Amino acid sequence: MTGTLNDLQRILQLLRFYSYGYKRYLFALFALSILQGLMETFQIILLYPIINATINFQGSEIAILEPFYTFVQNTVDLPAIVLFSLLFTLIVFVTFLVSLVYRYLSLYLTKKVITRTKRTIFDKLISNDYQYYVENKRGDILYNVVTAPGQVRYFLETSTTILSEGIIVVTILVTIFFVSAGAAALIIAGSLLFVLVVRVVGKKVAFRLGRLHMHSMQSENEVISGYVQGLRQIRSVCGDAYWREQYDIALDKFWDKYIRLSFFRHLPGEALQFLFFIGIAAMVITLYYIYQESFLFVIPFLGTFVFSAMKVIPRITTMSHRYMIVMETWPNLETIYQFLNDSQYHKIEDGARTFDTLTSDIVFDNVVFSYYKGQDLIEGINLTIRRKKVTALVGHSGSGKSTLVSLLLRYYDVTGGRIQINGYDLREYNRETLLQKVGYVSQDTFIYNTTVRENISFGGSYSDDEIAEAAKKANIHAFIAGLPEGYDSIVGDQGIKFSGGEKQRIAIARALVRSPEILVLDEATSNLDYESEAIVQESINRVSKNITTFIIAHRLSTIRRADTIYFMSEGKILESGNHDELMERKGCYYELYESEG
Repeated sequence: MTGTLNDLQRILQLLRFYSYGYKRYLFALFALSILQGLMETFQIILLYPIINATINFQGSEIAILEPFYTFVQNTVDLPAIVLFSLLFTLIVFVTFLVSLVYRYLSLYLTKKVITRTKRTIFDKLISNDYQYYVENKRGDILYNVVTAPGQVRYFLETSTTILSEGIIVVTILVTIFFVSAGAAALIIAGSLLFVLVVRVVGKKVAFRLGRLHMHSMQSENEVISGYVQGLRQIRSVCGDAYWREQYDIALDKFWDKYIRLSFFRHLPGEALQFLFFIGIAAMVITLYYIYQESFLFVIPFLGTFVFSAMKVIPRITTMSHRYMIVMETWPNLETIYQFLNDSQYHKIEDGARTFDTLTSDIVFDNVVFSYYKGQDLIEGINLTIRRKKVTALVGHSGSGKSTLVSLLLRYYDVTGGRIQINGYDLREYNRETLLQKVGYVSQDTFIYNTTVRENISFGGSYSDDEIAEAAKKANIHAFIAGLPEGYDSIVGDQGIKFSGGEKQRIAIARALVRSPEILVLDEATSNLDYESEAIVQESINRVSKNITTFIIAHRLSTIRRADTIYFMSEGKILESGNHDELMERKGCYYELYESEG
């Protein structure tokens, strides 16, 4: 019993959490449940005199209700069977109306909570540090945002229905108690035993089923997301069969056990109804042999009891089924609850200083960074990105070049030293006002399935002239103008209709349409062939003349004209200078340049 109370307490806690701010709706549902319970009770009260009048039996009424029956008959001059039948019909109609209002209000509350929960989850995603996306699988993230919140709907519908049905059952049982204390005790004893069985099955079966389903869905999302993202490479190596196998494994994790677990989940409710009808039959037979001479005396009581039990037993069965659903949704609810209350990915605090314009060099002053304590990835970096000059950073893969970009964009904060802009620590600036002045192009170009225009504006508000001017600077305007629908042409999923060079130039146009003061190019040409690279490089050379430009280079031929080149290795700066100076020193840069031929 203690475990059941703990479960109920946790259900109420989750209900309060997800319905916070909508207490008046919950109160209204609670009031409607009580009203519906009273209406159901009145149906039982009115049934007894109807049966009495039907068989024309002049036996004793239910003692405690005799004053009510007498008052009704003295108030309206109609035959008893007609009078009580009309009242019964009226109560049934009112019960119907109350149930409709309850259902609509319940659905409205569900809609409000679901939409708010989904928005809250997405807001949480937006506010999470970049590290969250590094440390969590894409399938898990998609599940948390898209699939798991849907379980809140089932939880709200089922938990509010459980509370409503519970109130109705209690009011009916009280009525049965006045008809027959023994019959009420019998139903209560059977119900308590049934609740105990349901609780055990719910814990052992339904909760496991819900957790298994959650993990299976996460695995499915991960497989589908990976397949769609890597489709070109997968098809190029005929890898579809492997991904089909991975999807089959994800499915089998859940469905192999679904039948057994789901079977046992429904078993208690079906068993209860079976035992109930067997019990009714046994009761009729027993009463017949006990009251053979006066069986008519038993019929009103028996009819009222059966009618009452028929209202209680299905509700208890429904409550058991809904309790199982709550157990199934529980893992998802806990996952969302923990996600929304997790603060470990909120370590980066936004600054209060507004960034207006770049008036000085950007200085990395003895910068240290590590993902994990004691494992420095960046060690004492001193680097200057000169204002309205081109600064390049080169080095072998894994040396930490892109990490410096992540620090500049504040995906992470430095763990030692500081980055200075206009003489202030980068962390003092409001991140949004800073990034509005930054144009960023990475080697992994993000193009989504919409028009060219929207891919360039990328959520910003720009005129057609501004978009076209940015495209011209990026050497992509002529190509776009030649498309059947120009800037309104659909690019396809992940820009599949365009080549790598065309997508990269769209990304550069996206960066330039913002009129940035700082342009960051993180190996922007590393995935291109030489012809595409030459076109993209031409656009970079043109726009970098009047913008502070920071280039992470993969091919050294692309940064020969840079004003300053830094060579980085294992988290440290080993050399700096322009191309000619570094070649004369014949150090690390010289060796890397010569190795490229």
